[in-house]
Amino acid sequence: MTAHDSLNQAISDSYDETPYTSYPFAHTAPAHLQSVARLYGLEVPAPSTARVLELGCAAGGNLLPFAISNPQAHVVGIDLSPIQIAEGQALIEKMGVRNLDLRAISITDIDASFGQFDYIICHGVFSWVPVEVKAAILRICRENLSPNGVACISYNTYPGWKALDVLRDAMQLNSFGTPSPAEKLGRAKAVLTLMEQGLASDNAMRLGLQVAAKYLRQQSDHYLLHEYLEAVNSPCYFVEFLATAQEAGLAYVGDAQPESSIPSNFGDNVAAQVGALTQDAPRELREQFLDFAIGRQFRQSLLTHASRQPGILAQPEAGCFADMHFGLQVKPDDSADGNKEHGVRQYRANNGRGIGSRDAIFIAIVERLRQAWPASVAFADLMQDAKALAPQQPEDTLAVTVMIHLVSLLNIGSLWYRLEPLPYEKNLSSSPKLIPGAMALLQAADSGDLQVGHYNLWHQLVRPGKDAVIHFVARRLTGEVGQAELRTQLRDALFAGKLEHPDGLTTKGVRNLDQTAQDLLNRALIAMRVQGLIL
Repeated sequence: MTAHDSLNQAISDSYDETPYTSYPFAHTAPAHLQSVARLYGLEVPAPSTARVLELGCAAGGNLLPFAISNPQAHVVGIDLSPIQIAEGQALIEKMGVRNLDLRAISITDIDASFGQFDYIICHGVFSWVPVEVKAAILRICRENLSPNGVACISYNTYPGWKALDVLRDAMQLNSFGTPSPAEKLGRAKAVLTLMEQGLASDNAMRLGLQVAAKYLRQQSDHYLLHEYLEAVNSPCYFVEFLATAQEAGLAYVGDAQPESSIPSNFGDNVAAQVGALTQDAPRELREQFLDFAIGRQFRQSLLTHASRQPGILAQPEAGCFADMHFGLQVKPDDSADGNKEHGVRQYRANNGRGIGSRDAIFIAIVERLRQAWPASVAFADLMQDAKALAPQQPEDTLAVTVMIHLVSLLNIGSLWYRLEPLPYEKNLSSSPKLIPGAMALLQAADSGDLQVGHYNLWHQLVRPGKDAVIHFVARRLTGEVGQAELRTQLRDALFAGKLEHPDGLTTKGVRNLDQTAQDLLNRALIAMRVQGLIL
């Protein structure tokens, strides 16, 4: 057995010993990648009939939402771990998914016979494999990518990983030679204690190491094992990754989150200093110095064939928004009451970032989008709202205004966008129904067989939680049971003591529970609707 084969076997054994739940990653969804490519001037095949390949798919949790939503697409996932592939195969067989093919093979085994794919996804792999496998990933992105396809590769980056490298070195040293994952974890966590409590006051890296240790303390055991205790984890600078990709015959399109490449999103000082330093520099150097400024740890880069380089825009073009459909996840910021008297409306995204405006068109766009969620809203519909508020303005001027407001929402990381509308109903149906595949995943979770994460049609990870009422209602959302019947079944379960009130109220044997049941039903349906679990 060669050294390369031995390392591959060690990686496979590690993931077999400590498998993890396979999640969807929203920014790798083919429909999202298609939309990002459009912003950079590239046309990519429609996801609905696309061929999609994921390298390092685990149990297929990042492919399952796409395969179910696009039955005419052909989807292939490969992974080195036979156990995780077997778990994924068993699940998709149980769910009756016929267009998703999971295979337990090495990335280096893929050749031309695999065919070509319109989307190639490699998330959470590139930094964690030996040099030979990195080269194979880029070779596949060149040889197995269709002429108009795009690949998305994620990887750890410097300078953000410099402090984390020190932590990883110490954790590796302290856990060297330990026979079991549990013992490795115990020794690794002892290192975190050193970093949190035992660093000298004049250690120049003290603050960075303490912040990093605090962050790691909050992570799951499988994350620590596979991110910090694996045999390989090799971050790189952005320009190093690009140079390697270019040598492989590939061109950089942009980041899967385009807003992360815009200096002004990180403050005026960052924008001014990066701009001054890179005024005449090529695009890749501008992005690299932005990484220095913000301490970036992770990237998700879109690549395509080098022959398409001339058609790639240097920065995303907001004009492409005119052909798209949008979703927005923000909440009104009630903590900003002091601004209300000045007509300023404040909102906060799920990531904690806030945004506010007194502009009537901006407020109308936000309210239209957030109240429609999870349904998507077409740009044309947003234009109609703008016209109603500013009927005298020329249409092209209004279009620019709407685009500017959408860019503002994109820049705080709360805007989702697609070239095609999502099939959510605009309003909650009288006979609500779970999205395709959701019922099967809930049933798999009941039996303890679920190895993939729940998802919505935006390809986001969803956590239904443990609320017994939500679970009771969800298992009846077949589209054939009306809300009146759902309320009756919920009332009877509460009365019989088969279901406890989530707020601890006594309901067993209590009469006149119709309003209580209706309130709980409404709460459950709204919660699932907001998560995107109901069509």
